[in-house]
Amino acid sequence: MPEDKLEKRVVLGCGIFETELTRVLKNQTRYDVELVWLKSGLHTRTDLLAATLAGELESRGLLDNPELRILFGANCLLDLDENLKSRLKFLPTDNCLTAMLGRPRLRELEEGRTMVVTASWIRKIYLEPDLGLPLWDPADMRMNLGRYDRILILDTGLESFSDEEILNAYDLMGVVLEFEPCSLVYFQNLVMGFLA
Repeated sequence: MPEDKLEKRVVLGCGIFETELTRVLKNQTRYDVELVWLKSGLHTRTDLLAATLAGELESRGLLDNPELRILFGANCLLDLDENLKSRLKFLPTDNCLTAMLGRPRLRELEEGRTMVVTASWIRKIYLEPDLGLPLWDPADMRMNLGRYDRILILDTGLESFSDEEILNAYDLMGVVLEFEPCSLVYFQNLVMGFLA
């Protein structure tokens, strides 16, 4: 399809998805997509996420834009005004993990006291917080993650970790990190349906 015939879309989403969404959109030929990223980690304060999202929609004049899509899972937007929710099209999933795997596969991987995260989670929330907040104190981190025996990082092949990053993450978290190969097929299918 010629570029001037591509359907327009504006995606306002969580920075956690940036690497994966950029790859998924790279070879598709149906949509001309403008990406607007909010900082990763806002979901840890759903009130702040709701206020930030509403502010971005207002300041960019995106309310009631039929081209707009919101790339956040439902569980991240618990504090978003119901009237506003009814006017927007959201990614049909719980969170970034179910977007990558689907709920049944995520539950399977979480068995045995396992925390599942994406590579961006480790980087943007724990090692280099995207919100500009200080790094977590190792004692607080261990208290929060103490119920887990391991952290399973979904490996899409798009981001690699240095040995130093892995050691830093272990020192910070006190939990064994392992990698799980993760295809982008499920995410790609979800996204293409979401854009339609």
